[in-house]
Amino acid sequence: MITLPLKLYPILDALWAHNITPIVIGGYVRDALLDIHSKDIDIELYNMHSLEELETILKPFGKLNLVGKSFGVIKLRLQELEIDFSPPRIESKHASGHKGFEIHYDFTLDFATAARRRDFTINAIGYNPQTKTLLDPYSGIEDLRNKRLMCVDEKTFIEDPLRPLRAVQFAARFNLVCDPKLLNLCKEMIANKALEELPKERIFEEIKKLLLLSTKPSVGLRLLKEMGGESLFEPPSQAAWNHALLRVDKLSQNSSKSLALLFGALLLETKEPDRILKSITAERSLLRTTKIVIEHAHKFGSLVTPPPPLLQGRDLISLGRTPSEEFKTILESAYEAQLNQKFGSHKQGLKWLKEHLVTKP
Repeated sequence: MITLPLKLYPILDALWAHNITPIVIGGYVRDALLDIHSKDIDIELYNMHSLEELETILKPFGKLNLVGKSFGVIKLRLQELEIDFSPPRIESKHASGHKGFEIHYDFTLDFATAARRRDFTINAIGYNPQTKTLLDPYSGIEDLRNKRLMCVDEKTFIEDPLRPLRAVQFAARFNLVCDPKLLNLCKEMIANKALEELPKERIFEEIKKLLLLSTKPSVGLRLLKEMGGESLFEPPSQAAWNHALLRVDKLSQNSSKSLALLFGALLLETKEPDRILKSITAERSLLRTTKIVIEHAHKFGSLVTPPPPLLQGRDLISLGRTPSEEFKTILESAYEAQLNQKFGSHKQGLKWLKEHLVTKP
């Protein structure tokens, strides 16, 4: 059984009242089957007549994001939920790259036909909240249960050059074994220079998910190398490569947030997250990415097990501050400065407080 947020049901009721059949599809269903909480929900709408009809139905529930309307997608933020509504659609390749697709939405498609465009069987599982039934035309539930990563359609899979990287990060995140046919497809794609069609930003987004969302990133890194992804690595010695994999896994295992904190430390250095994050893969080198992570882990070594804050509320009180909601903001700023190595002892922290915060109005 899939449990949906209660706040979603008034929207579903409105859709049902118009004889529209909403089907939750993709990541939310997959994550729910794995008991993973998700705030992103994709809903495909069957028996709908037009996007204008959908827009009219959704307007009372909040401000709509219509940027993707030309592609058949209307977005709605419902408190912490991010919901994408779209009719069933098909995609056809017309140019190189990850975005080289023409999207055709078709209100008459059945679920199995619409789900054929999905990359992996585990992402092609739907849930009908009205009948409380799962829709699984490509046996994704069985693959999820058997820890197996398989593509939905070999012909359409190879059209998207990003998919080998998606295979890598899904295998690592959910501890899946790559199906031999899928592995061979990815090998062929990489051999045919599919990865060279991708901008470095898209490469990084998949690497980021691999590093931050998986408990054992080495699973994905080893799989990518097995696929022939040497173009993303500096030519290392085997010993250096094995050491890098061990270190990255250690970072991830020591604390569930260690890598996230590590990237946070990088961001705190410059306040320019996009530039810093993109620079990690600027030279298209995963091994160099690993090196950067390790170097910063060493620099901010205490982040592997987050250090306790050196300054507390009592320190603000000792400096004449009256307890207030402002304490939280001040102490967060102080901890940020501590992680950035602005001070390394309680005495230095007090001095930093006096100079940067307490004296300010």
